[in-house]
Amino acid sequence: MKGIVELGDTFDQMKVQRLRHQLAGHPLMTTQSLADLALRIDPEFVRFHDGERSVATNMSTLLHTDPTRDSLRKAIANLHKAKAFVQLINIRSDPDYRALLDELHAELLPHLPARDRALINRDASAFLASPRSVTPFHLDHEQNFLCHLRGPKTFYVWDHHDRNVISEGALETFYRVGKLRDSIYQPDVEPRAHVFELQPGDCIYMPMGSPHAAVTGDDITATFSLLMNTRSSYDLVETYRVNHVLRRFGLTPKPVGDSPVRDSLKRHTLEAARVVRDLTRGRSYERRLHWY
Repeated sequence: MKGIVELGDTFDQMKVQRLRHQLAGHPLMTTQSLADLALRIDPEFVRFHDGERSVATNMSTLLHTDPTRDSLRKAIANLHKAKAFVQLINIRSDPDYRALLDELHAELLPHLPARDRALINRDASAFLASPRSVTPFHLDHEQNFLCHLRGPKTFYVWDHHDRNVISEGALETFYRVGKLRDSIYQPDVEPRAHVFELQPGDCIYMPMGSPHAAVTGDDITATFSLLMNTRSSYDLVETYRVNHVLRRFGLTPKPVGDSPVRDSLKRHTLEAARVVRDLTRGRSYERRLHWY
């Protein structure tokens, strides 16, 4: 069955996959529409960098916001000749985009296991980038349908299970504190990446925590990411968070995925501790993900 994002019959939320989408011609997906969105949503939801950067630049310290929008407006106006990268997050906060996101997420649900169809988190982000500019190596907290809209882009994505690319300890920190502490990219991991040459209409699905980076071609590029977190991804986050706590106590926890039974016990222990904590504070426990 074809939809706006074409998943086919073999979609697997745990694997990197190349797909197709029908968003490139949508009026909300033009470069101008996304630029207008960047200039009207809360400035805290628009992060950008104007200048040189490399694949190894630490993404968590690179981007900044602009409460006045003066520098942001200049960066967007000069996308064609600068080295700018503009990231829009929390797009669901905008009424004009919310209905489209609801339609897109509804299309995805039948392709997920039954336990994962009540999404814990759903949102979207978008990116505008100058010609010949770099998006540094980084990870996302969400499962990501990256829909390319304009211009040529070379996209690199690594297997989220590959511990030669990123360590268990780095992932524990990422899921516990919300970002990578240090720049961890090493050039010798480049041959381990899946490399995709993207044109408008191409879509790359990435499981949560898949390291990725990008280099644009000779035109401005625009990309839209449909984001979600299923119960399965939430389970992974919770297990990494438990391991982070155990490591802080001087222990050496078993890697996530090494033993599903052990992982489940860790999560249930953490959840029980939170329930007790919240009851003592007079509030109810709520399962949720909130990164920004």
